[in-house]
Amino acid sequence: MQQHDPTYTALCNSVTLQSNNQGFFLDFADHVTDTVDSEWINGKFALLRTDEERLRACYELGDCVHGVLQNVQELYRKKSAPLSAQKRREAERYLDAGDPRQALLLCNHAVIRAPPTGADPSVDEGLSLTLGLAVRSESLLQLEEHEACLSDIQLAIREGFPLHRRYELYWRMGRSYRELGQVPKARVSLQLALTLLEESKDKIGPLEAISSSVRLQNEASQLGMEQLPRQLEATPIKGPTVPTVSRGRNPDMPSASRLVTVTSSPEQGRYAVATGRIATGDTVVVEAPYAACLLPDMFGTHCHHCFVRLLAPVGCSECSGIAFCSTNCRDQAVGSYHRYECHYMDLLVGSGMSILCHLALRMLTQSGLQHFLGMKDTLQESFLQPNMHPGGYASVYNLVTHADERPAKDFMHRTLMALFLLRCLQEAHFFQTNTNNNALSPDELFIGSLIIRHLQLLQFNAHEIFETQMEAPNKFRGSKTLYVGVGIYPTVAMFNHDCHPALARYFVSKYIVLRAIRPLDTGDCVSENYGPIFTKRPLDFRQRTLCSRYWFKCSCQACTEDWPTYDTLTSDSLRLR
Repeated sequence: MQQHDPTYTALCNSVTLQSNNQGFFLDFADHVTDTVDSEWINGKFALLRTDEERLRACYELGDCVHGVLQNVQELYRKKSAPLSAQKRREAERYLDAGDPRQALLLCNHAVIRAPPTGADPSVDEGLSLTLGLAVRSESLLQLEEHEACLSDIQLAIREGFPLHRRYELYWRMGRSYRELGQVPKARVSLQLALTLLEESKDKIGPLEAISSSVRLQNEASQLGMEQLPRQLEATPIKGPTVPTVSRGRNPDMPSASRLVTVTSSPEQGRYAVATGRIATGDTVVVEAPYAACLLPDMFGTHCHHCFVRLLAPVGCSECSGIAFCSTNCRDQAVGSYHRYECHYMDLLVGSGMSILCHLALRMLTQSGLQHFLGMKDTLQESFLQPNMHPGGYASVYNLVTHADERPAKDFMHRTLMALFLLRCLQEAHFFQTNTNNNALSPDELFIGSLIIRHLQLLQFNAHEIFETQMEAPNKFRGSKTLYVGVGIYPTVAMFNHDCHPALARYFVSKYIVLRAIRPLDTGDCVSENYGPIFTKRPLDFRQRTLCSRYWFKCSCQACTEDWPTYDTLTSDSLRLR
């Protein structure tokens, strides 16, 4: 490793473990380090060669480690029916005042904090969730968010909205379908509303029943006379459109185009090269992450699963700390990783650990114990044949870790983080067996060793996921980049860095897209950029950053020829390519 600045390198290493100064993890790690002294770390510990040996050695250090690990317990934001009811009533007041936007924000709080239907019958007869959804659907109707309105109505009905008031939902449904141009569905909805109103007139009172019936019949009559254009019947397409790669997919790397392949050399390791001429604008890679995590600061604004911006979120049935854009995303998350992370989310965030540590955990929780035990004996085989199982776990497991160059103290801190995460998994019943506090079981040692490996490879191979905020569509001047999460993309991780990159990247939801920004010929290296670019950063800065953060010395053409930045360009000389 070309280590130009040891202090900066140590700082870069540290923030990949703990990025929040308010957390407790680094205090824990420093306490253990001070207790065992540097002689043990740089002597006995430095001589260990496997991650399982490192885990066992740190686990056997005694109270300095177990004093913290034994305090790991559930810590998460629980549901609150009283708070949900309070937010819903506030939203109703804003609706009455003609402010549906503020009402929507309050309804979102009401829905996320509401317990499952029937869980707290002392408040709203256990109907906090469905009542919150119903009020939110009215906010969405007034904001002309008709698809979201319909989704909330359907969910409110499934959650048991009171039958004697259900005619209101179908009435609202009819209005939304009408605005979407779906006249037949609008007619059916209004007819259902009239039927339910007739069945409920004894409960809602004669005055309301008569008034509502007259208004409903008028709307149904007006709708019967409307003849909207046939093309409006189509339901609008939901969600962002994910592009496809140019010239077809590479059969060996399904996320990449046929225009690229991966080769290797002793100097550059594995890297991507062009198999044919690549034109500017060609889409070279479109890849879903093997795993991805949302930044905690985005828990209230983006879907925890697909990372799209939230309009009318739905929550987990147990915690109130995260939100999803739909029941589909929620069910996918709860059916995989969130069932293990749910009750420990505030503990994980409160530890101050970096998003990379959460991603190291997510790589395990999304698949479960048996998935990894089933491949335990084949991981070494995949290491010898790194291109097998493209996009699977083996393609992530074999990414570079620089383990031979890692300082012993940094290795120890990563081992302690692995023990903390392992303890969270034990408490969340990831292992399905009782934990023996005196020793780690073979399964626990294996999973813990995978966490250590993840903590190493993610430092060099993870990608920040961002969205571009623009004042208006296609208006890039003045646009801002907002980082929302981090993901691991095994195909994209094969692309080397260049300070004059051939590719630019952007994201569609969690999908990463690489597109060519200059033409390439067959055999050319197809490179992306890890951060510093020659047009904005001078050579010394780029070299220091890359050596300290990624542990390599860049030898791209811009570096070897010391190309000037835009700010230092003069008109004294002119060179044409």
